[in-house]
Amino acid sequence: MHGQIPRGAIHSHVRTDSRTVTDSTTVSVVTVTYYTGPVFWTCIASILAQSELLELIVVVNGADQDVRAQLANMAERDPRIRIVNPGRNVGFAPGCNLGAQLARGDYLAFINPDCSFAPGTFGAVLDIFDQQPNAWIVGGRLQHPDGREQRGGRRAFLTPWRGFVEMTRLDLLFPKHPHFKRHHLFDEPPLLEPARVPVVSGAFMMIPRAYFERLDGMDSNLFLHVDDSDLCLRVHLQGGEVWYAGNVPIFHHCSTSRASRFFVEWHKTRSGCYYFRKHFRGSYPTWSLHLFSVFLWMRLLILAPKFLLFGPARNDAVEAAPHEPISARDHATV
Repeated sequence: MHGQIPRGAIHSHVRTDSRTVTDSTTVSVVTVTYYTGPVFWTCIASILAQSELLELIVVVNGADQDVRAQLANMAERDPRIRIVNPGRNVGFAPGCNLGAQLARGDYLAFINPDCSFAPGTFGAVLDIFDQQPNAWIVGGRLQHPDGREQRGGRRAFLTPWRGFVEMTRLDLLFPKHPHFKRHHLFDEPPLLEPARVPVVSGAFMMIPRAYFERLDGMDSNLFLHVDDSDLCLRVHLQGGEVWYAGNVPIFHHCSTSRASRFFVEWHKTRSGCYYFRKHFRGSYPTWSLHLFSVFLWMRLLILAPKFLLFGPARNDAVEAAPHEPISARDHATV
């Protein structure tokens, strides 16, 4: 499928005080799926090809009966596969937490079910943890199958003002002004080696299980979207670092779900409003947060006819919509 990434193929400097990552280090993968489509099986094959894999925990928020049967057959043949059926669509962050509670590996990898990657990917990510002892989260270089970097893989901190600039693209009017910087960083010079960044995408991220537990997991109030921005911000508040593995390509496939676009956008809006209230009540005037929430809901109301007519959500919608501040992981939760 993809060429193997050799262990140790990292271009950053090795730290002598690094945490120990050995050949016995194990990774538990949690993937949350909701009617993902055929690429789901490609994702599973990519995960099972990683030598550090201890277990693959699949949280099934929704799937057809034939998919459930095939998953059950795979689990019977491969004891590394564990299936969790919540009985309903519990959302992305709650689904990740549900899977993480069952995990036994040294590290947790949260991987969207529409991602694929080469053998050796986990080893390359673990090398970064080994070399950067204060790294709490490492994310991969999300890219399209043709190699173009995807929007959302590396980002600045999401603040109300930065979200407003991203949605309105005020940065185009003031391209050099420091107060009009974009939320997404994919249009900056490409990063092809590990680098510290504020935020990485939850489509592919790895974190030591002990740190995830210290953070009390993801915020279960975030049914869909903004969970990665919230988690990365809390890592920084705890004194940890977030790293972007620019040398680790993750192929993020698009348009794989039958999800309702309006439902996705509704939850994006709800999660965004919750996130801004949670983190910025002490630094933004209350009236400004209320005003921005009204702006978000008005945007949804204006675009609702388009979303309702559009039909199923497309994961590449963020690529086509310059006003969209939040990356799509719709296939996993809606």
